[in-house]
Amino acid sequence: MTPRRGTMTRRNVMQGSAALGAGFAAAGMLGGLPRAMAAQEDPADGTPGGTLRVGTIGEPVTLDEHTTTTFTAELMYPVYETLFTYDAEYNAVPELVDTHTVSEDGLTHTMTIRQGITFHNGEPLTAADVHASVTRWAAISGVGKNLFDAVDEFVEVDESTVEFRLNRPYGTILIALAHNTQACTIHPKSIMDAAGETPFTDDSMVVGTGPYRFLERQADAYIRLERFDDFVSREEPTNGYAGAKHAWVDMIEYIPVPDVAARVAGLQAGDYHYAMQIPNDQYEVLSGSPGIVANIRVPSNFEVFFLNWRSPLMGNLALRQAFQAALDHEPILTAARGGGDFTRLDPGWMMQQTAFYTTSGDEFYNVNDPDLAKAKLEEAGYDGTPLRFMTTQEYPSFYAASVIAQQQLEAVGFVIDLQVIDWATLLERRGQEGEWDVFCTSHGFVPDPSQITMVGQLGTYPGWYDSEATLELSRELLAETDFETRYALWEEIQHNIYTEIPSIKVGDASEGSYYSEQVGGWPATVERGVPYWNLWLNE
Repeated sequence: MTPRRGTMTRRNVMQGSAALGAGFAAAGMLGGLPRAMAAQEDPADGTPGGTLRVGTIGEPVTLDEHTTTTFTAELMYPVYETLFTYDAEYNAVPELVDTHTVSEDGLTHTMTIRQGITFHNGEPLTAADVHASVTRWAAISGVGKNLFDAVDEFVEVDESTVEFRLNRPYGTILIALAHNTQACTIHPKSIMDAAGETPFTDDSMVVGTGPYRFLERQADAYIRLERFDDFVSREEPTNGYAGAKHAWVDMIEYIPVPDVAARVAGLQAGDYHYAMQIPNDQYEVLSGSPGIVANIRVPSNFEVFFLNWRSPLMGNLALRQAFQAALDHEPILTAARGGGDFTRLDPGWMMQQTAFYTTSGDEFYNVNDPDLAKAKLEEAGYDGTPLRFMTTQEYPSFYAASVIAQQQLEAVGFVIDLQVIDWATLLERRGQEGEWDVFCTSHGFVPDPSQITMVGQLGTYPGWYDSEATLELSRELLAETDFETRYALWEEIQHNIYTEIPSIKVGDASEGSYYSEQVGGWPATVERGVPYWNLWLNE
């Protein structure tokens, strides 16, 4: 496919990026712009303290990151750590791992754990904790399940060493372990044994090794984290999510504020130092508000309509084709994200700042052909059964996108049952194949196509995209190490996504970041969520 004029092509990125890590490209801004989350300076006065207050979108369904995705990850970044993490160019680099060696045949990965690390409950970190945590994550997470399909044995070699013994090469093992949503976070073995595969049932289970520890939670009021005085930082300079972490503030307080207007007003009033998920239509207001810093981030996510292949309606390809053809993406994107500098129509599931960007399948992107949609409905034998379409107002962009899509779908003959529910309920229901036909969410920036949810999770992600041809391509993508081979596989997979239609990408979106001028150390860009360490409060 020929990239559109003015876009970053694979060749551009390959020529302009010196280091691609383990098979994927540098994902910071190119062309002289700041790279993601450059190293932070220390507080000007060198005095830590205070409480960083964050207005959140509501209550998380759980604080157990193994069992859920983005929202919990964003809250728990300061609490939990992983074996590997991302640097500023989205290379997978060690976090809790000290040394990592690979056998000549690529089948044995030996990892020693950093010494002197203590959990928030006072227990020392050992290989037994790592083994229990990784094993539980692998049983729950789609990314983990895929990795462990390639693992013959995962063993404790000694008290500080674990070893992955593979049955075939697996080129994305470090990427999987660095994944930071539904991440392979490391916890005490005692907690992993008690939890099994069910989400944490007690707040005493919220234990990690990060710079802040969980303190307390009051439903609908707050979640509080406090500085962990026994935290042992890495010695390398801060580099993206990697390197040194400084707990400059005494406490982080997450305050659930589901109403957007209330989050905006609270930020303006100084009730919160940072507010999550502010719609882009508030940019003009907040950029002119005294004491608030407003920025437009690099495009880092896109709204997606996931279609349930196991429902009687969406299991019909012609009906999925009708859904695809009915949509005019520009008004959906404008309603969701505000248009202008905040949005761009783009078919690439991998974003333009990555080496995997491709326009493969773009002839099926933004079809906007009502006549074709009507013809496909007739071909599908659609009888007017309501399409159960789940969305939420807790993410305003999801709701706005869903409402405009509803109007377009009804205009060609679909009957839409738009079910507006809270996010926690949507997360619960989307895992039940008989409960829905479509749901709206967004997909965040990822540096590698193995982390596209329905690709990396191989038929297990809600929607249950289980095309055997595409699953085989995905398996090859996960195992392969050569970039050119992986790129060709990804082009074919993206084309299949557009012809088999497990989901519909709307278009790329930037978000605004809005925070108080009192906050120091704010990262230059935040494509994968704000890491709250290294932030401080100015007097």
